[in-house]
Amino acid sequence: MALASQPAVAQSAQPNAMMLAQTNDRCMTTYAVRMTKTEATDEAIFASAVEGCKDLKGQLYAALDKEYAAAQASELKAQLDTQAKPNFLNLLKKIRTDRAQRVGH
Repeated sequence: MALASQPAVAQSAQPNAMMLAQTNDRCMTTYAVRMTKTEATDEAIFASAVEGCKDLKGQLYAALDKEYAAAQASELKAQLDTQAKPNFLNLLKKIRTDRAQRVGH
């Protein structure tokens, strides 16, 4: 009887594609920020970020498949794949520039 008076615990909803995209971006950014403090090359930093965030990317792609029609999901995934490395390399440059400016002031 005591259990009947307890509020029901809602099952946590699966994160949607937008939430997963943001989480994946934060994951990649975390690698970028941390690894630009090392001597690692941009290629090595990108490879580490991709490897470290691959589970999130898999979840994101699964969510895209679930939330969008097949053609649209495929197009979105292709865009993400095409933009991933150039965007990441630009992020590395921005991080280094911001860091250099802070040191200079």
